[in-house]
Amino acid sequence: MSALDSSIAEAAAITFSKVVFTRIWTFSMIGLGVIGHILNVYVFTRRSLWSNECTWYFFAATISGIVVIIANAPLRLLQIGFSIDPFGYSIVTCKFFSYLLFGVRPLSSWFIAFASIDRFLCSSRSPTLRSWSSVRVATWTILLITIIILLIFMYIPITYEILPGRIRCPASQSRTAGFNGIWTLIVFSLGPPIVMLCFGSLTIRHIRQQLKKVNITNNENIVQTQLPQIRRQKRTDRQLIQMMLVQCLYFSITSILVSINWFYFTVRSPVVIDVVQGAKDDAFTQISGLISLAGACTSFYLFTLSGKVFRDELKHLFKCQWRVSDETTNTNVQSLRRLRY
Repeated sequence: MSALDSSIAEAAAITFSKVVFTRIWTFSMIGLGVIGHILNVYVFTRRSLWSNECTWYFFAATISGIVVIIANAPLRLLQIGFSIDPFGYSIVTCKFFSYLLFGVRPLSSWFIAFASIDRFLCSSRSPTLRSWSSVRVATWTILLITIIILLIFMYIPITYEILPGRIRCPASQSRTAGFNGIWTLIVFSLGPPIVMLCFGSLTIRHIRQQLKKVNITNNENIVQTQLPQIRRQKRTDRQLIQMMLVQCLYFSITSILVSINWFYFTVRSPVVIDVVQGAKDDAFTQISGLISLAGACTSFYLFTLSGKVFRDELKHLFKCQWRVSDETTNTNVQSLRRLRY
């Protein structure tokens, strides 16, 4: 076998591995994501959590994650896993699907980032800052984040097009490749994790300062009426902060590969590469993009592992279902006995 044949065979093996990984990973993300987000919606709409403004950001992240599951993940699966490119059917699908792919993906991470800002405001000793932590502010912030992110990526339907002689809609046009890389790096890969980590660290600092200055009151009225409620609220806040910090770390890990990929193509000298290196570069680009979807698809499992208040609501759901099932079974048995006698 010649060196050329060997290179072609190695490139084909890399491409085949990329396709297999894409199919397994994407189907797993869709399956886990659908189940997880359905349970997320149930938990975050419970009365015990719905009144907490941080829950609204988690709920918004869940909704945007659902959009990623039903739109972005299937598009990636068709394009990479089955060589079916919905982007290249027409100029309309090229612009719309590209805009959908880039515009929806950052929303989940930015909602979690603003949840970290909300926890910073909520834990502040300043009454002015704490006043900005409210359900009303969270509602308007979620709306503004959605509008701003969608406006930020409006350049995609304006500049993206199917180039003459090609049936595919390129992931990056020659005239916007550099700008698109930098913009994605800031808005998706680096921006949200930096905000999360900065405000998460400040929140931890606030909590430590508060723990050092806790004063036990001797007022019997407060002890009997207000103290249990205050403790319950503090416990919920701590659990939400813990869930937020775990999400920060997870989004940072899953999105950093996109940044590494962009930096690699930026610093690499513009030389002609062989077929094997081209297959490796394409595989890393596609796989890093697929892994970046994990944060929006698997948040439920992070919430379950990191938040006791979240697990308690899930236990309540399953206990209710078992109770209803037992009552239904007992009713059916009693009905059969009446019919028999």
